[in-house]
Amino acid sequence: MTSTGTDLSIEEYFECLHALVRALPSERAALSQGRVLAEPLVARLPLPPQDNSAMDGFLIPQPSSPDSLTVPFTLPVVGDVPAGAPAQTLPPGTALRIMTGGPVPAGFDGLVIPVEDTDIPPGPGPLPETVTVHRLPERNHIRRRGSHIEAGHQLAGAATLVDASLIAAALSAGVDTAVLHRTPRVTVIATGEELLNGQLPDSNGPMLDALLSTTGPVDIARTVCGDSPVELRRRFDAAAADSDLIVTTGGVSAGAFDVVRAVVEDAVERGSYWFGHVNQRPGAPQGHALWDGVPVVCLPGNPVAAFVSAHLYLTPLMRSLRGLPRPTGVLDRPHLTAVAGADFPHPHRPLIQPCSIALDGSITAFPPPGPRMRSHHVAALPGTQGFALLTSPVTTGEQLTVYPY
Repeated sequence: MTSTGTDLSIEEYFECLHALVRALPSERAALSQGRVLAEPLVARLPLPPQDNSAMDGFLIPQPSSPDSLTVPFTLPVVGDVPAGAPAQTLPPGTALRIMTGGPVPAGFDGLVIPVEDTDIPPGPGPLPETVTVHRLPERNHIRRRGSHIEAGHQLAGAATLVDASLIAAALSAGVDTAVLHRTPRVTVIATGEELLNGQLPDSNGPMLDALLSTTGPVDIARTVCGDSPVELRRRFDAAAADSDLIVTTGGVSAGAFDVVRAVVEDAVERGSYWFGHVNQRPGAPQGHALWDGVPVVCLPGNPVAAFVSAHLYLTPLMRSLRGLPRPTGVLDRPHLTAVAGADFPHPHRPLIQPCSIALDGSITAFPPPGPRMRSHHVAALPGTQGFALLTSPVTTGEQLTVYPY
């Protein structure tokens, strides 16, 4: 798609970007936080893996009838069964001291008397010679093999995020590797001669590095390039050789030194790039391309415009690249309904407004203090926790939707 000079809506541009990416190829690797399953994860072991005790107490044979044992009664204690020990056979008329998780012989018809229902004090102590039972439990307190899940049970489907809960379940079920989507490799190129010569510090590159790192595991290479078309083309070639995504900042408008747009339009086949305006503030100038088959997202250079554009477009794009379910639209993301704690700026076109969020019995959103936020007002960003997409005026006390960063 090449630029026609016609504005795109936020939703249209979002769809254009997502048409560039597919979930990354898969590999078998150790389960780790933030990776994404490419195939369903299946239990190798049943849970529990064996019959075991659900309580600290004493294992005794199941009475033949409710009336065959009358409490209190006393039995000799013939052994200890801590968790991790082998199961022990229990002779008739005896008891075993057993700990939570201690194995019970497979299919053994018995019950565990909680230690609190005996004459033995809870806690560490020598093996008693006898135990007197004061009360029989209403259930047997034995967890049967496979009573939670059987081997072969699907723990999670493809496109599931690996988190602490899944790691716990998988390892418990004997699974420590999975078929996972590969970790994304992203190259960030901040452009502008003013960054290279030190006239301005590069804030966009480190900002994108930090923001991309919040999306999950990612390998990031970051560089700064001046206004040399030859050098920028060399950086694109190098990045395309070992990146899954290239992100640039600056140089996307129609100025004489907007080098990103100039290089892409010169080097990339027509139909494989777009530069133009998106109907939004801040960050109207945007662009995208395919460089040697690698998606390129071209963000504006003004810091606030780059920041909000990255949240609006780049973080959802990373979800798709990592193998998570593709968003159905630009606003398919977590959100809060808040009350405006102050008047928000009047939007002359769709306004991506950073805001702070206060949780004090209700959810209240505030625009940054001071004058209307401009695309270079980067010092107004600290303290904001999300953004609102405003298409009409919002005054104090009205409701609005806030999308946390």
